[in-house]
Amino acid sequence: MLLFTLGCGGAATDPVSPGAQPADPPAGSSTSSSSSSSSTSSSSSSDTGTQGSATPSQTGSSSSTSSIPAGVPGSAVVDAAVQALPNWQWCTAKLDGKPCASGLGKASSSLTQDQQTPSLSGKASQFTLGGKTAYSNALWWKSFGPNRQPTHFVYDLYFYMDDPNSPEALEFDMNQSFGGVRYTWGTECSYRNTGHWDIWNPEAERWETTSVSCPVVSANTWHHLTWTVERVNDQVHYISVALDDHVSKVEKYYNPQPNYRGSELNVAFQMDGDYRQDPYSVWLDKVSLWSW
Repeated sequence: MLLFTLGCGGAATDPVSPGAQPADPPAGSSTSSSSSSSSTSSSSSSDTGTQGSATPSQTGSSSSTSSIPAGVPGSAVVDAAVQALPNWQWCTAKLDGKPCASGLGKASSSLTQDQQTPSLSGKASQFTLGGKTAYSNALWWKSFGPNRQPTHFVYDLYFYMDDPNSPEALEFDMNQSFGGVRYTWGTECSYRNTGHWDIWNPEAERWETTSVSCPVVSANTWHHLTWTVERVNDQVHYISVALDDHVSKVEKYYNPQPNYRGSELNVAFQMDGDYRQDPYSVWLDKVSLWSW
């Protein structure tokens, strides 16, 4: 399901295979921006867009951020309330002719920020997926710019779905690229295919299924997700995943993606369409990336 500039997963002819992973936006790519971070941007014909125009906050507020996750040192840096930050970008099957969210067609998608209902902080963001072609996907990502310093990351967020039976899968990713390589921690709750958490092997450019199950969650309820990962010995290390505070060890190591141009740290969220491309919405709130 997601990363653009490289196909992170299956071919477009395989409807249950993930696509590519979020990557650095290519120079000169066509983007559009709205005048308000609370406005809605949606498209089924354009391949990419940006959302919002306010100055990003690196710290957020106490009402919009999560408590410090277990194991995170006091010296860690946090990008908080990420769902409310401006300049989110998105793509569907391809971007500038290269695989992005992959899938079998162009999805329509929108982001509406500053949602008070449903919300935990009063600043939730609603992401929608639709379209006319089955197994079409939308990838959204937020870049924090170049940053090669941190080696430990905790991606912590809350998500809420109106219809948990509609997604083929939901994907949550972190990417750090510099020095000609990209370290990708790609994670996917594969509801319809494996029923487990699948993780991305950056060097082999394929998804691999873990032993950790990922059941369909309840509708109209906030669910807490935390991924803990690190970059160690020049490898990506998936340490653990916690869903609704139930922690499962993953303990998988992979080599990074070689021969990569670009320097960026980002987080991403992808929505995958099912065999009928049933429309659905996901709300994200208290999205934080902790790094040290």
